[in-house]
Amino acid sequence: MESTLPDINRLKEEIERMLPKKLSKVFECYGFNVEELLTPLKWKPLVLIIGNYSSGKSTFINEFLGQEVQRTGQAPTDDSFTILTAPDAEEGPGDLTGSTIVADERLPFGGLRKFGEKLLSHLVMKRIESEKLRDIAIIDTPGMLDSVTEQDRGYDFLGVVGELARLSDLIVLMFDPHKAGTIKETYKVLRITLPASAGEDRVLFVLNRIDECENLEDLVRAYGTLCWNLSQMTGRKDIPRIFLTYANIPGKEVPEEFQVWEKEREELKKALLSAPRMRLFHMLQEVDKVARELSLVIKAMERFKTLFLTRLKSFGKSLAISGLLAFLLGDLAMNILTGYPDNPLLLSLATGSLTVDSFLWPVIWLLFTIAAGSLYFQKVTFPRFVKAYSSDPDRLLDLESAYDRDLWVRIRPKVKELIEKKARHQIWVRHRSNLTKVKNFIKKDLQGFYKRVKRF
Repeated sequence: MESTLPDINRLKEEIERMLPKKLSKVFECYGFNVEELLTPLKWKPLVLIIGNYSSGKSTFINEFLGQEVQRTGQAPTDDSFTILTAPDAEEGPGDLTGSTIVADERLPFGGLRKFGEKLLSHLVMKRIESEKLRDIAIIDTPGMLDSVTEQDRGYDFLGVVGELARLSDLIVLMFDPHKAGTIKETYKVLRITLPASAGEDRVLFVLNRIDECENLEDLVRAYGTLCWNLSQMTGRKDIPRIFLTYANIPGKEVPEEFQVWEKEREELKKALLSAPRMRLFHMLQEVDKVARELSLVIKAMERFKTLFLTRLKSFGKSLAISGLLAFLLGDLAMNILTGYPDNPLLLSLATGSLTVDSFLWPVIWLLFTIAAGSLYFQKVTFPRFVKAYSSDPDRLLDLESAYDRDLWVRIRPKVKELIEKKARHQIWVRHRSNLTKVKNFIKKDLQGFYKRVKRF
């Protein structure tokens, strides 16, 4: 990893420069935030470790770092989200409070501020002298419990986990044999939080503390229980790989039959160090996904614009016919009803007594009709048109692939908002030109980055 890390960092910086340069104006036009997309790149790669309170998260972290950093125990020992990192060259070891963390623009954690002061009092950063934390940071989390509700914690626990999962490049989800996937908060995290925040490829499943099983039969039973629970929680028929590990604590003897899984623990540690490379893949995947979401939004707004222009053209034809009839017949109708004017335009044409004054009322009626029609279009027709497509934006696109349908679910509210709030502006946007820019970016720039990342 050491040999490729400088190349990874250079490529990351290139992506940071390229994305705003290529697409910032297009992003802004459709309400996308390019800075939000770049937020995970602000700092070093993140490894998020989550699990129930007795799964051995802190023990694993201490073993990985080779020093006692986190408190350990069978019962819940820490109710804070703890960010572990090495200090920068100009900094020294020490702790930072939650309010300091979210206020530092160099860090990607500003989004946690929305969860309130209660969370900030349960958020800390520990700057530790550790070579392994030079290029990655580890986030230890409060153990998930069975009976605690979000209200009991005082903040939205699942929301915080989701935000951190969105920022993380690797997520380690730990279980122990005694509660193999039976914790209620674990169910919610797996079923709701992680699918909405991170791809499946970021999650590593770990059955930890297997040395506490009485024998192999007990381990097989715990493993089977976890597999069953995972299938129920994830809705997947295929079971993801589950690392079987135990803590290598000095003085603690591990039964010989469990030592065969020694290499899995080392493989898990090695996976944590691959976070910098994983960051590039995940960043490119996220950029790719957002670019394709953006292209769907553009297509929807182009269709909206086309339908509007068709409606406007049809209304214009009707208004032109109405204006012509008003020009020819308006003063004649007045003459029939009121006796004024004395010589309507058609009568003047028939009698050959046409003068300049003969055009006064026809022109007034023409202008009145155009003004009334324009007002009706702005106050009635256009609002009805906007309401029709904002209430049912699905009519704007024919989605052929399952992937596009999944993306559409995510960006449908954005299309709805664009129509409701910025319909007049979107009518004048050059959507086709913007779509070409996005397609060229996906086809050329993004694919070029993918090829370069695969070399690492």
